[in-house]
Amino acid sequence: MNILVTGASRGIGLATAKRLATKGHNVGLFATNTTTLEQAIEDKVFKKAVKKKRIIIGQLDVTQPDSWDGAIEQMINNFGGIDTLINNAGVLVSGALPKTALEEQLSLIDVNCKGVLIGCHKLAPYLAESKDGKIVNVSSASAIYGQPEVATYAASKFFVRGLTEGLNIEYEKLGIKVIDVMPLWVKSDMTKDIEVTSIDRLGINLTVHDVAKTLCKLSTSPNRKLKSTHYSVGIPAKVFQTLSQVTPDPLIRWINTKVGAQ
Repeated sequence: MNILVTGASRGIGLATAKRLATKGHNVGLFATNTTTLEQAIEDKVFKKAVKKKRIIIGQLDVTQPDSWDGAIEQMINNFGGIDTLINNAGVLVSGALPKTALEEQLSLIDVNCKGVLIGCHKLAPYLAESKDGKIVNVSSASAIYGQPEVATYAASKFFVRGLTEGLNIEYEKLGIKVIDVMPLWVKSDMTKDIEVTSIDRLGINLTVHDVAKTLCKLSTSPNRKLKSTHYSVGIPAKVFQTLSQVTPDPLIRWINTKVGAQ
């Protein structure tokens, strides 16, 4: 399969690209920093794939539509088509909203919301030409109920969740499956230095490889086997998602207050 991964220079994106490469897929690794990508594919995991020209890298600012056009052109020129888009690029800002830089919060919205939206818009015509065209958006367990200290991040993932649900229905007629993954906190560069009460209380129990395993499986499965729209990663996220479907809103709020509020 021909798979385009955004935010692929590190973390979940890079771990997913590695797993896909070892399984023989053609993978396009895209990120804003191509120098970091060049360093990333020097890993021995990519050696065979690079030799067989199953790996390409390219610059992509997900917030810029023209930048997406360039990434798509690279995929088509090198692989002849695109079967899967993994919308992974994202940023995180933590802290009480009035105490954080507004510029950083707005930049988060640009990447986490606009970036995903533009990718879903731009890739649709190409994915429709694939037998199993699909979009896998990286959402979060934060999209189950808004979280204090990362309220804007949680809101951005609610956007991803809503967009995924709507396009899961809308894109069905195009033959494109649209789904998302919803992990809880993941140990990565993104969460390395942030201070959030829910992390202090729950810990970080997932690695980038845990999420990459799920992304790899979903992005390469036949569409007919993908029966759900949302896929939680890790037991805590699965428990929270299940509880949210049967638990009254005031109780969910109380749980989140106990977990995430100072």
